[in-house]
Amino acid sequence: MTKQLHPWTPEKLAAKNKKEVEVIRENAVKKGVSDLVEMCDLDLEKRKPPAKPRGITSTSAHSSDEFVEGYHFVCKSARGVTEDTAGKFRTGSWVVAESNVQKSLTYGAYVALHESRQDTSYRQGKLLGYRRTIRDMLADENGGETKIEEGIELLVEETTQPYSWVGEATGEKGYKWSKVSSTVLIEHEGEKKP
Repeated sequence: MTKQLHPWTPEKLAAKNKKEVEVIRENAVKKGVSDLVEMCDLDLEKRKPPAKPRGITSTSAHSSDEFVEGYHFVCKSARGVTEDTAGKFRTGSWVVAESNVQKSLTYGAYVALHESRQDTSYRQGKLLGYRRTIRDMLADENGGETKIEEGIELLVEETTQPYSWVGEATGEKGYKWSKVSSTVLIEHEGEKKP
């Protein structure tokens, strides 16, 4: 290929949409205009979405025959936790997939609150139900705003046996996944059932 005069600059290419730049590149290849091909390649490379960090996926790595048997949350100083009726409490609002919670209610699950991932749970119990709520637990720490406005508040029947942290995530929540086939379908008294 040779270098030829052409009207294109990186700025002019950037003003075009991706498809137009691809057409310009194809024509430059056909005509042997190497510098324009390189310029188009650089422009198209800039338009690629950034690569996602390893370990973060937009879809679940778990199959349809799995469910969350245990929900572990780092909930310092019982932040957002409220008492419900005798022997029951609410966890405060967390960002969890509603479909996971619904499946957990079908097969049975527990919830464990921890001061840190290294500590055993200070409060735990059987998952009974849930409700959608506004996520205002962190508003005081974040200048009155949270990234996600609505979350899931879990209703839990308290038990005394603490749990060690389970989950591979590095954040404030971890899940214990189990196979559906290894559990028994149970009925729950809860606010919502699948």
